[in-house]
Amino acid sequence: MTRTAGSGNVADAFADLIDHSTRVGRELLEALVGDPVERARDMATSGATLIAAAGRQIRGCGCEIPPPCWMPEQLGTLTSHVCPGATATVCLRITNCGRSPRDVTVTASGPQGSLVTIDPSSIVLMPFDCSTVTATVTAPGQAGQPLHAQLWVHGCRDHVLRWTVDVSRHGCSCTHEIEIEDCPDLIHHWYDHFYCERPCPGGPEHTHA
Repeated sequence: MTRTAGSGNVADAFADLIDHSTRVGRELLEALVGDPVERARDMATSGATLIAAAGRQIRGCGCEIPPPCWMPEQLGTLTSHVCPGATATVCLRITNCGRSPRDVTVTASGPQGSLVTIDPSSIVLMPFDCSTVTATVTAPGQAGQPLHAQLWVHGCRDHVLRWTVDVSRHGCSCTHEIEIEDCPDLIHHWYDHFYCERPCPGGPEHTHA
């Protein structure tokens, strides 16, 4: 079959239209997302970087092992700012999140622990019940060195709060409230097997000349 001159012109025009459309589409794609080839190369590079980072994280782990379950749960440090002769108060709101009744006692220790009044010093919490124990200390009549004490909550677990009372003429009477969830540890952790108590260097078992 012989193609006429007219049909050749139509075919060439159609080919030019397709080529132009392809160029326009590519330019539009580059304007939106950049060069597809470069973008594919960047994606491959980013993927390799993420894989390498994941490998480093797996090798290094970076997992913090919490303290053993038999260690006291530390509640942090609390600072009360009071003026001379004022009262600092900490309300310990204790919750029994176990399914059996629990006897809970609260004590104070530390350098000025004897100055702290605990009311009440012991409570009985029914399952999933809560109650409040109040610890108060009256600041001396003049500003001076801060008072330091530790508040201990003995229940299913031991909890300890380090309490500092700063006495200055810029302070006032203050009250804090601390939430304590006294819960049994129902999870058996694999790392519990690796904990052991070691005497502190220079402790009572070490004598010095």
